[in-house]
Amino acid sequence: MEGWLEVVKRCFVALFGMLSCLTVQAQIGGTNWTPAPVTFNVQWPTNALENERYCFTNGIYHFLTCSNDGAFSVGNTTRPRTEQRFKPDYTKGEIQYQAMFMVPSNENSYCIFQIHTGNARSSTYGSTTFMLYWFANDNGSIHYYDGAELARNLGNQWFQLNVDHNLLNHTIKVWINQKLVRTKHDNGAGDFYFKDGVYEQGHGPSCRMECYIKNIRMWTSPENPVVTPSGIGRAK
Repeated sequence: MEGWLEVVKRCFVALFGMLSCLTVQAQIGGTNWTPAPVTFNVQWPTNALENERYCFTNGIYHFLTCSNDGAFSVGNTTRPRTEQRFKPDYTKGEIQYQAMFMVPSNENSYCIFQIHTGNARSSTYGSTTFMLYWFANDNGSIHYYDGAELARNLGNQWFQLNVDHNLLNHTIKVWINQKLVRTKHDNGAGDFYFKDGVYEQGHGPSCRMECYIKNIRMWTSPENPVVTPSGIGRAK
């Protein structure tokens, strides 16, 4: 435990030394967006304490997963993860996620962001409609699942991620450092939620997988307000 804390301390020292001068821009792809509540649950492996895999210090969320970790709940058969599961689900409207990320360049094969299908519909439409994978190649790169590379040379530095999901036309748009890198249609499920953090994937994952996130924002479009199971634009 002491060794892990020392590693975290060193990571934060290095982290503040690598702060990017990138200016945070909000509500990309529209105007007059409305800030929405940022509410989430934390998921972490069953073989560790929460504070051994997840912490929030000086405005920065730190996620850690080890390749030999268990799933996030007893009996679950998915790969190890330490993630924030944002709530509530959204079923109509347009919502945009924004945050600053930093990921080590030498760590490999894990998801850092996903749009998950609502649990009641995942058996019909599949578990996810969008995922961003991190790989160590090209000095730290982001891919659409394990396929197309969307950005490279991002390791060990802050970069801005914006993901917009419009359920009116079922379109997902993704910007990295304010550059549009992907536009695609969702799976048609009509019930979704965001997740971020670390979720191991099966393409040669490193023994240690980390992600740092700060300045998380949620935005909704006034022309297309978000509808959730509990009402308009409100968290459960």
